[in-house]
Amino acid sequence: MSDIIGQVTPEASVSAGLDAAGEWCIAFEAPNGIKFNVVTKGTCWLRVEGEPAPIFVAEGDCFLLTRCRGFTLGTDLSLPPLSAQEVFSADQYPARVNAGGAFSLVGGRFAFRSEQAEHLFEGFPVVVHVRGDEPSAPVFRRALEQFVDEARCDRPGGRLIRERLAQIMLVEIVRSHLLSSNRPAPGWLRGLADARISRALSAIHAAPERKWTLSALSHAAGMSRSHFARRFRDVVGIPPLGYLRSWRMLQAFNGLKTTQKRVGEIAQSVGYESESAFSTAFRRLNNISPGTAQRKTGRDVFTERSDKA
Repeated sequence: MSDIIGQVTPEASVSAGLDAAGEWCIAFEAPNGIKFNVVTKGTCWLRVEGEPAPIFVAEGDCFLLTRCRGFTLGTDLSLPPLSAQEVFSADQYPARVNAGGAFSLVGGRFAFRSEQAEHLFEGFPVVVHVRGDEPSAPVFRRALEQFVDEARCDRPGGRLIRERLAQIMLVEIVRSHLLSSNRPAPGWLRGLADARISRALSAIHAAPERKWTLSALSHAAGMSRSHFARRFRDVVGIPPLGYLRSWRMLQAFNGLKTTQKRVGEIAQSVGYESESAFSTAFRRLNNISPGTAQRKTGRDVFTERSDKA
């Protein structure tokens, strides 16, 4: 878990607050990245596009949206919804509905430097709901409140603090989900819980530059080649060498963004002998060249959208 979350440093973030009263309903466009909120006062309902039933969210509860889907919040979801863009267009914090006072919420979102990072979270459900009485909820709430404060005040070093706080929130969400789910959906979360598959994941993370083959990874897992290939796909959701490729690209992207190494050095560090082969694979998976990724800042790579809450 530390290996994986340590590689998916959030790059872009926004925050917002909502203060509402009476009966209300607000429709939000699909967020650009991972969306997280904490209800600090009152209760509401949450409905996410494509999900079968709404979720009741109470004071102290946290929820995280892991997919790019529109969602609706409100005391009565049958009401004609207000547009979130209109509610949050005014230059005030928090945004207010019906003068406020009965319900409050704080939230934020973050995206990832590499598109490959998002694939690592395919094992999450669409909505992760952490109830206020769960052990991880107080930690999550404190981290989010500080995250929002840093985003609003824009103090020196604020971006680094927000990145670390976002990682803390991710860890708490993962812990909560693992404790509450008997059988996580296919993905790295489920791989962590599988004794043999986790050995192969650890081997890949420890030496991504190694010339791994299916036979070598199956040996690390203590399984036959055919049994390992089937089980890895069933548990993680992608073939072993596909996971290896994604992990290499994620590490390469981070290396390009955080070090002064040349592209050729980065290529070798993740197992590519040829810079041209690495560049081709990198462009195919990230939609930009390694050189472009190295030159651009986080704000260039990600375009901020206006879906604030």
